[in-house]
Amino acid sequence: MAERTRISPNKGRIEIVGHLLTRTQIRRLVARHGREVIEHRRMQIERCCYQHGNVTTFAHSVRVACLAVWMADRAHLWHRVDLKSLIRAALLHDYFLYDWHDWDNGEHRWHGFTHGHAALVNALMDFDLNDIERNSIENHMFPMTPIPPRYLEGYLVTLADKCSATVETFSFDRFNKRALPDAKPYAEIEARR
Repeated sequence: MAERTRISPNKGRIEIVGHLLTRTQIRRLVARHGREVIEHRRMQIERCCYQHGNVTTFAHSVRVACLAVWMADRAHLWHRVDLKSLIRAALLHDYFLYDWHDWDNGEHRWHGFTHGHAALVNALMDFDLNDIERNSIENHMFPMTPIPPRYLEGYLVTLADKCSATVETFSFDRFNKRALPDAKPYAEIEARR
C-alpha cells in the first residue's frame, strides 16, 4: 500500500501520511515556498558569482534549501519545523551580494566570519523576515561565528550548508568553471535605486 506525504493548509506545514519526500517533491516545495526570494531581482547577482568550486551562489543556496528540507524529512521533524521559514532562510543564508573571490584590497578577508551578518542586512532590505529566518541567516556559520542558531531551522540550514559546501569544494568539477556574466552592472543598478 502506497503511503503519501501532503502539505497541510496550516502555514505550509507537512503532514506525514506515509513515505518520505522525493527529490521532485522537495524541489517543488522549495519553488513554492521560496518563490518570492528566487524571483527577486537582486538574486540575479547571486547567479553571477561563484561560491564554491564551479557552483554559483544562487545554485548553492537552492541546494542548501533542498538539502535542509531533505534532512528535516528524513529526521521526521515536520511537527517541529516551520517549512516556509526553513526554505527562505536557506535561500537567503548567502545573500551577501558580492563575489568574495574578487580582489578588493582585503575588504572580504574575513568573509567566512562576516558574511552571515552581511546576508542578513541585505535580506532585511528586500524581505520581511521572521525571527527564525533572521537568526538562521545570521548564525549559519556556527562554529566559525561564536553564536549558535537559536532554532532548529537554523541548525538544519547550518548543517546543509556545511555538507553542500564540502561537496562543492572538493568536487572534481571545480576545475571546469564556465564564464559567468559580470555582477557589477547589477550591483551598480541596485546602488542607484
